[in-house]
Amino acid sequence: MIRVNLLPKVGRRTKTRDWQSVAGGAVALLVFGGMLFMWWNVKSQAGTLQGRIVTMQAEVKKLEFVAKKVDKFKADKKVLEERIKVIKTLLAAQKVPVHLLQALNDQLPEEVWLHGITKTGGRLVIRGYSFTDFGIANFLTRLGQTAPLIRNVELVVSEQTEVQKVPLKKFEIICTVPG
Repeated sequence: MIRVNLLPKVGRRTKTRDWQSVAGGAVALLVFGGMLFMWWNVKSQAGTLQGRIVTMQAEVKKLEFVAKKVDKFKADKKVLEERIKVIKTLLAAQKVPVHLLQALNDQLPEEVWLHGITKTGGRLVIRGYSFTDFGIANFLTRLGQTAPLIRNVELVVSEQTEVQKVPLKKFEIICTVPG
């Protein structure tokens, strides 16, 4: 059978146009596939970046907590350094060292009590009360026995006085101490 095409050339299909349609469709499909791949790639990167953001935010919170602890430790350190400075100042400004007071306490008889102690340079002035003159003499003798710490013990004043209607002997002793 023979076929005859009576249609004008304009209305006829040509093989070249079929290939152009197929090529155009293929290009459109490739462009769509490329866009789809690029969309998937961007979405994947966005998910990865979002995960990193969450991780970094958690790390920032941890570091903020550590920073607060560091600030607290710095403040505590400053307070302790100030306390140490005050202690050093107090130690340097002590009028009578502790060992000197301990020696005085060890040598103090029961019938004698002290009213005041002042130290100026190497001179120590001890004021106190006693029931008897023997108590004062006993204290002077005992102080003389602490030779390395207390030297040149002298009784300056010993007088009769009354405290709350009780007759007492008021005394003042001067001695030399190192430092």
